[in-house]
Amino acid sequence: MRLSELLPDYMKYAYIYKKSYFSDFSKINKYILPRLGELDIHEMKKRDIAAYLQSLDGLKPSTKNRHLSLLKAVFTWAVEYGYLESSPAAGMKAFREPASLRRAMEPAEFSVFIKTLRAEIRADDRDTLQLLHFLAFTGLRLGEARGACIDDVNFTRKTLFLFDTKSGDSRLVPLCSEAMNIVYLQLNKHGAHGLLFRSTSGGKISEPRRLMKRICEKAGISPFTIHETRYSAGASMLAVTRDIYAVQKFLGHKQISTTQRYAQYFGVQQHADVERAMALMLKG
Repeated sequence: MRLSELLPDYMKYAYIYKKSYFSDFSKINKYILPRLGELDIHEMKKRDIAAYLQSLDGLKPSTKNRHLSLLKAVFTWAVEYGYLESSPAAGMKAFREPASLRRAMEPAEFSVFIKTLRAEIRADDRDTLQLLHFLAFTGLRLGEARGACIDDVNFTRKTLFLFDTKSGDSRLVPLCSEAMNIVYLQLNKHGAHGLLFRSTSGGKISEPRRLMKRICEKAGISPFTIHETRYSAGASMLAVTRDIYAVQKFLGHKQISTTQRYAQYFGVQQHADVERAMALMLKG
């Protein structure tokens, strides 16, 4: 059986059970099928997979590791469902990845970033700009904010319910007054149902990574990534509360070890903490 014959069955499984389905589908069609598709799965060896990974010229070690993880998942599934006796990818070591430099905005940087962003919104109230605005005051992941719905905002309790997070669990996100102001603006724009932030066609908006870079440049600060607004929110929460478990709850981390990384920045009652944290950031 060729790998190209196995993969359609795997993707049917992945479509139901894996959040990374669309990313996996892209890797399979763009890279794996053209390079490994004709190989017999019963004859594949570690060296075939190693050669495939080495052929991914120009990709970062972290990206190659995602390809390896996908192949491991495919072959583990194949063993579990009786296609193979053992996985040819079992035991293969990941590439060493350079430590990522995580940064958080200092209050002065955050303040000028927000001022610049609001000036842009006054000129053109696009949902992509409001999304960045919302992210800055909630600490949400980009995917969580892009999928957030107005229906899931509790206007009395000032919370946003997320059904599907990165950890696989649902969670309740406290919204500070700044975030609630953005929600009300979007409510007036789109009505009480559907996505909080929308494309012109009404679907999810595209990821505004280039826009984020442009706003930073216009603000006169070093470029920050969208995810670093999450670091900034977490760091300010920790600075205000000194309670790492409150930060863990606020950011929706499953493991406290993930939250502990935020202790390096700047230097955790939910709604009151969020309000004080964002007020601190705006003092810059």
